[in-house]
Amino acid sequence: MVALRSARLEALLGRRLELVEYSDVMALISNQVPEAFDLDFKSEMYAASSKGKHDAANDIAALANTAGGVIILGIKEDDQARAAGAPGVPLVEEHELRIRQIVGSQVAPMPVSDIRRLEDPARPGHGFVLIAVLRSPLAPHAVIVNDGLRYPRRNGAATRYLSEPEVAGAYRDRFTAINRQADRVREVEEDALGRLSTADDHAWIAVSLVPDLPGETMIDQDALSKARSDMVGQGPWIAPVGSRWKRVEIGRRRLLADGGTNGRGARWMSADLHEDGSGAFAAYVLNAGSATGGRATGEPAIRRVNDGLVVNGILSGLRFLARHARDRSAAGGNALIRCQLYPVSRQQPLELVHVNNMGFRDALGTRVLADALVPAERVASLEGLASGGPDLASAAYLLATDLFQEFGWPEAAQLTREGAVRLPYWGQESRPYVQSWATSAGVSVTQETLIA
Repeated sequence: MVALRSARLEALLGRRLELVEYSDVMALISNQVPEAFDLDFKSEMYAASSKGKHDAANDIAALANTAGGVIILGIKEDDQARAAGAPGVPLVEEHELRIRQIVGSQVAPMPVSDIRRLEDPARPGHGFVLIAVLRSPLAPHAVIVNDGLRYPRRNGAATRYLSEPEVAGAYRDRFTAINRQADRVREVEEDALGRLSTADDHAWIAVSLVPDLPGETMIDQDALSKARSDMVGQGPWIAPVGSRWKRVEIGRRRLLADGGTNGRGARWMSADLHEDGSGAFAAYVLNAGSATGGRATGEPAIRRVNDGLVVNGILSGLRFLARHARDRSAAGGNALIRCQLYPVSRQQPLELVHVNNMGFRDALGTRVLADALVPAERVASLEGLASGGPDLASAAYLLATDLFQEFGWPEAAQLTREGAVRLPYWGQESRPYVQSWATSAGVSVTQETLIA
């Protein structure tokens, strides 16, 4: 996989960067595509000399400090910086290792980059090398120049160094971005929770995601039509639970979806998908037969939350939101992820339960919750979440465990901290689907059981 997502570069090349072929790069030459702030051509491989090492570090840091982008080794440019020829470069693993070593030793902090080889069908062992550099939330990145640090940045097709005031401003932006992301996730959550049914027959696991590097997608009639085609009648589930998307509508700068058919609040499942790649997902988690009415004493009934539905909701919701951010909005980097049970109050208390293989309901933990919880919060790789493998399973485990410990229960037994599946803790009907997902996503499956 290539971490970089760029709608502009993908339009130029005709496909996502991990799918680009030799012929796609050759089309840049026939179309005389010019260098830009996110596209850099080099006719030769970076040399092993001190200058070659400096040039590689400088070019990669400059892209990370600007908007991310691609360096293509093997393209010659004309005097107007347009792609003009394809001398190509040798496709040698040793050269790639040297580039990675240069980045690791001469750029601080180290930016995220990926390297791909595209072989010329007519010249085996020769072709293009693509270096895809992610726009970095850790900018500014420094390179070592004459025993000092300099901060390169792309300026159109050229590279310049930041002045001292610009460096100071870049560091300030790095830290304020963290606060902006935290504000953004609370804003996304508030909007999403306001759409959910709070009737006694509903309790939700609500999951939110905000990427480090926002993307952008146009919310218009075409986007609405495509989302309806992709989603209505389908579900986002790792382990299917019966609910499906029933409607997809438009909100301000976002798509809205839910599993109900009337306007009295979302029911069964809900999603807010924002144009910048942020989003929120919510799923129904009450156990079948959960108490919903008042007791004879007048005290509110304790509503029973199914631990398997919570874990499945977090796992499925994270993957669904990450794919919206990556594939629909071309967002990147890491993501701030949060989840919470909703609503929780003295009038709507919650108890955590597990349905065992005999069909009996076991209470988990020592506490009934009657006050709103602080959301569980973690940071995870957006690409790892969207890929749906061990990174996704590990992130879901950590979030679910944080919630379950509020009930006095030690961990989410369905998953492991390392990102594996504990199959015995999934319901009998769910196991074939969980096994199938784990096999296709490269997730380990264990029959481990925990000490009671």
